Amino acid sequence: MTSDTLVQAAGRQGVRAVLEHESLPEAVRNALRRQILNNELPAGARLVEATIASDLGVSRATVREAMRGLSSEGLIEISPRRHSVVTRMSEEDADDVCFARYVLEAGIAKALTREEKVGLDEALAAALDRMDEAARQGDMQGVVEADVHFHGLIVNASGRRRAVELWSTVNGQIGALMRASIDRQHLALTAARARHEPVRDALRTGTSRQIEKAIYAHYVTDRNTVPGHLLAAAVPDVGQA
Repeated sequence: MTSDTLVQAAGRQGVRAVLEHESLPEAVRNALRRQILNNELPAGARLVEATIASDLGVSRATVREAMRGLSSEGLIEISPRRHSVVTRMSEEDADDVCFARYVLEAGIAKALTREEKVGLDEALAAALDRMDEAARQGDMQGVVEADVHFHGLIVNASGRRRAVELWSTVNGQIGALMRASIDRQHLALTAARARHEPVRDALRTGTSRQIEKAIYAHYVTDRNTVPGHLLAAAVPDVGQA
């Protein structure tokens, strides 16, 4: 992806337009995150701080803060020379991220009280409807966003701030993994809902053990949801060094 494409996708006006709702570093961070989750910035893509700052009309300090946030999400790696690279993930890395997500999400889901589950099933159903609609339209990014939203509903229902923060550290990586998995394995978008229904069903009527088994199957034993790796054939630059 070139710097010109980046400007078109999240240029000065686009970034400035969200300032009423987001801080400037947060706006830049969100714009870059969207590019990563949409696979427009593939694994290994290099993001040059000075060029991005110039293209977006913001300071290098703003970009630096946005990069630190993306690094904390595991989406990019920052080298000592300040060249941030979209994280490449090996098969082992992918498995580790999925296992960590399973442990955190299953633990949170099993601990949900009856009161905390009030309204959750309806919200999960709406998320799946949104996933279906995106799939019918061939909207890959929409399917990924609906997937992330579905799992976020489960975790946020707990109201456990620290647990949510821990879960969020691997959230972006899961989104990137899913997008890359769909791209490389040519998975049918319309199959996304079917992979999530067992989790919803277990939360609605299952025991704690059934909830854990459903989430384990979703993240760990369902190999269709876990790509082998995130390795780019080429490593494009975003701007020049």
